[in-house]
Parts: sequence; structure tokens; C-alpha cells
Amino acid sequence: MKRLLALLLCFVLVLGLTGCKDKDAELMGNYKAEDSLVQVDVGALVEASFAPMLTEFYICDISHDMLDTDYVFDEEKPNRKGSVFVINRTTNELVFGYRMDELFFPASLTKLMTALVTMERCSFDEKVIISKEVGEFARGSVSELKEGDVLTVKDLLMCLLVSSANNASIALAEHVAGSEEAFVELMNAEIKRLGGRNTTFKNASGLHDEKHKTTPYDVYIVYQECMKYKEFREIVGITEKSYEYTDAKGKKLSRKVYTTNCFKTRDEKEHVDYPSSITILGSKTGTTNAAGYCMILHIQNRAGTEYLIGVFRAENKDKLYGKLNELMTTYCLTD
Repeated sequence: MKRLLALLLCFVLVLGLTGCKDKDAELMGNYKAEDSLVQVDVGALVEASFAPMLTEFYICDISHDMLDTDYVFDEEKPNRKGSVFVINRTTNELVFGYRMDELFFPASLTKLMTALVTMERCSFDEKVIISKEVGEFARGSVSELKEGDVLTVKDLLMCLLVSSANNASIALAEHVAGSEEAFVELMNAEIKRLGGRNTTFKNASGLHDEKHKTTPYDVYIVYQECMKYKEFREIVGITEKSYEYTDAKGKKLSRKVYTTNCFKTRDEKEHVDYPSSITILGSKTGTTNAAGYCMILHIQNRAGTEYLIGVFRAENKDKLYGKLNELMTTYCLTD
């Protein structure tokens, strides 16, 4: 019965999409995930790549108005152009979007694609031996990985997604593809498979490169695809957690990862308050001088409705978290 309902829904979607010809209305209409059949109940699409396809159906009627609306991203600097979106993940509906198709530097949001390519090709309990290059890597945010350490893929994904460690991205790239360069080719092939509109990856970490760019919409579809994996959903919800590893001498040790999300951090100096009726389910941050302050945030309100909120190119931390709080309060507290 579920399969029949799914096929009927697919038919309805095809009919609906063929009538959507407006250029702006096609913004969210490029998702091409191969795994496009409903795998669970239509009302609970956590495990399915089909969820973004449902979004196409809803966007046809509302995207033009959303994209043409007057919206001041930064009241102190009206000419500063950031991007935002609020997507109801329960109904697969765009609630609000602004400049979702604009190119920007993704910084560590890149690591979502690094995680996706890894999860598609590895089991989570595979062992990874840290190379000399990774052990010596010291650019930007890094984890304390040393040459000869042995970690699981899942442990490295925690370093990658929770602590946003650049050296973890290289370790995973080497494990999957033999080199970061070869891994980047896989990343670019994957974003094309998913229907990304205008993304080019130049590295696996998000360290600045003038040609390393994406769009808010492409970040959304990558995050949605990652959500197929329960391990991913678990990892992006971590505040702090220990993992065990073996060093080069065979000694068993442990380290901790700590979130970069100031809504969740237990550091009182860094913590930022948010509405008490909101539960944070996951997030990924990204920050460089060129990218500004960025985040995709996965939340649930008291009624059980899930939302994805994206804010990109905020000028500083206060403006990033202020904008996220504004969007939560405006669009997500009640259904």
C-alpha cells in the first residue's frame, strides 16, 4: 500500500512540476538524487532522498514572491548581501528564502559534502591511520591528530562535523580516494549528481580559495542527503563527546570533540541563548574572513515540526546568532 501511495505521489509531482516554468520558481527544482523512491511513510521522510523532491512541488507557487521580497539582511549595513532560508522539513515547504541562489564562499560548510562522500563509500567502523601530512597539518581549526593514530571513520566524522577539524577532512579524503585532489573530484561529481546549481569545490575542508564556491540551495540539498544516515543525524547533534583511539605505539587513549555551535556550547562565555521551546537537532557552522559567519541549523519546535534554517555571510558572530534567533522567532515557534 505504501509503495502504491508513493508511486501515485510521484505521478502527482511530475504533473505539478511540468507546469512550473517561471525562472525564479525553478530555483528549488533541480534536485536529482538517484534514490528517489519513498523508503518510509510519506509523512516521515527522514531516511529518503525523496524529501527535497517534495520541496520542488511546493516551491512552484511561492518561490517568485519569496525571492523578490524586500528583506534587509543587515540593518546596520543595508547594502551587505547575505542569504537566508527557512524550510519546514516536516511538510517539505519553503517558508522563507532570500538570495538562495547566490554564490558565496562556504568555509566549513564544505565539510557536509566531505562527510557525504565518505558515508557513501565507507562503513563507519573502518579504521583510518593518520598520515604524516595530516599529523603535521595546522591550518585553521584542527583536531589533535598525530601521525600513526588509528581512528574509526565515525570518530573522524565527529572531528569533522562537531569540532570542524580541517585535518580530519584530509584524513578522510586520503582514506577514501588516496589524496585530497582525487577526493575533490568525487565531491564535484556528487554535487552534480544531486542537481547542484553552481557549486565548485577546490578542497575538502573549506579553507579559502577564490574558486571554491557554492549556493545556499546547494548547501540545503547536501544537508538533506546527509540526513539519510542516522549516524550523521547523531553526530551533528553532539555537544561534546569522547572517542577512543590507538596511538602509533598501540596505546589506547581518548579525546573529546566540542561543538562549534554557540547555541549548544557549554562554555558560558561563548553560549548564546535561543527560544526555550526550540530543540536543536543538528547544525554545521562555517567561518572564514572571506565567507563571513555561516550556519545551517536543524531544529524542532514544541509541536514536533522540524525546520532547517540557513544564514550565510553574516558579518560577525553576534549578527549570525541574532539572525538565526530572529528567523526562529518569526517562523518556527508555532505551526
